[in-house]
Amino acid sequence: MNVLAMLFTMTLGALTLAQTAPISPPAAPTAAAPLSPDTLNTGPCMDSTRAVPQVLQAPIVNATQIVRIDKLVSTASNMQNETIGFLYTLQDGSTWLGQRSADYMSPAGARAINRVLASTHMPDQTVSAFPPTMKYGVATKYQQFFKVQIPATALDPLQVQLVSCVAWPAGRALPDPSM
Repeated sequence: MNVLAMLFTMTLGALTLAQTAPISPPAAPTAAAPLSPDTLNTGPCMDSTRAVPQVLQAPIVNATQIVRIDKLVSTASNMQNETIGFLYTLQDGSTWLGQRSADYMSPAGARAINRVLASTHMPDQTVSAFPPTMKYGVATKYQQFFKVQIPATALDPLQVQLVSCVAWPAGRALPDPSM
């Protein structure tokens, strides 16, 4: 009986202590760390694989920094107005074609972007279709950006249009890409 009385007293004491202990308000949610003010990765280009003014691919030099991204949008009836890829303009003036992020890429979009790449790749670029990014669950690390020249007269036959997405502000110096 003494043991039960002691347990009852201890439980009652703990409940009393718990009731009198102040309850702290929930902590305010912490904001996500903001992107560098020099990175333009907002708006309609959020599903692109690179942002302005990142370097598109090695080597890490000013000439390979992205200064403009345009969405490549399908005008074909089976995927009207679907973004199928992005056209990256580098500081050196060259244009490079890349697919959307894998989460947003559809089979129809993949066929359409490959049709554009096959028709517009530069003569020095031997690849005319995007290689797979994964093979048997292993990353292939194949190149995913290809130098292209898309003349305005080619847009209608390819059933695509270019929609301006984001550009580095004119007159503003690009940050050091190695930082």
